Amino acid sequence: MTTETIDSVSTAEFENAVRQYISWAAAWDGALPADVFFGIWADLQQEKKPLQLQARVVQGQLQFMTPTEGTIKVVDNAIYLEDGRELVIHLEPAP
Repeated sequence: MTTETIDSVSTAEFENAVRQYISWAAAWDGALPADVFFGIWADLQQEKKPLQLQARVVQGQLQFMTPTEGTIKVVDNAIYLEDGRELVIHLEPAP
């Protein structure tokens, strides 16, 4: 099975697809059927899984590791959140 990309579509096919989309969008009233809405909502909710981090102490310093497929970024003891904030965790010696 091959997937057609924009590079493999002729100019005429591309222009026709754009015209069809514009025509469809102009006629659409913005309503979304409830089953479609709730189906998409359920899919989005399933994607909200806990983020898994592993940590270890290396020469007295906390070091995080993330799965390679994850979207979270870490460097040593700093966690970089998607909204741009940085969470830094410092270890304190036990009393």
